[in-house]
Amino acid sequence: MHETKNGGYPISRRMILVVVSALITAGLFYFTPLKHIALIEPKMDDISAVDFYALYTQNPDEYLFIDVRSVEEFNAAHAEGSVNMPLHTLFDQRKNLPKSGKEIVLICSGGRASGVGYGYLEHYGFLNLKRIKGGIQEWRATDLPVVF
Repeated sequence: MHETKNGGYPISRRMILVVVSALITAGLFYFTPLKHIALIEPKMDDISAVDFYALYTQNPDEYLFIDVRSVEEFNAAHAEGSVNMPLHTLFDQRKNLPKSGKEIVLICSGGRASGVGYGYLEHYGFLNLKRIKGGIQEWRATDLPVVF
């Protein structure tokens, strides 16, 4: 091996060592379960029922308002303008949802199920998501229109 004046490896060998180290590190993340570890918890884009309703009534065509509760819960009472797409159907329905052009707004009973739907859709590349904070409970508490 040839040493440089400062006693280290020649620059070309150092570059090869850096590149190989980077490839090994990337391979560890890509080919192992480490790629599934979220170092930073993702943030959901929550919106209050009142704020969303104000935006929705001005431009309803800009939104796809989805209630992820069961058909029975939806039929009992749902937010005006929402369509029912139960949480368990999102796997199949995701192929029909827009990834751009419309904002997808999710609502459920209290916010948890829509949070699951949000995370699921985000995993599949949907970046146009919002979640109604507090779900239908907040919607009804603020006297927004409900269909029975």
